Amino acid sequence: MPPPASGRGRSVTRSDQGRDCRDAFLGLAKTCRKLGISFWDFLGDRLGAAVGNAVPGLPSLIAARYAA
Repeated sequence: MPPPASGRGRSVTRSDQGRDCRDAFLGLAKTCRKLGISFWDFLGDRLGAAVGNAVPGLPSLIAARYAA
């Protein structure tokens, strides 16, 4: 077993699949931040666990942002 990760702000995964998953979620979080929507609201809406209003799909949000 590898030693535990030390230091703050360091993200270590044990597999290529884990790294790919982390990268995908970080990319989604960054896109949501740029569009001014909550990542957790977006994720909850997509997983069917939405608490508030429905969140439109990213393609329509991106198109609306750059059409203005």
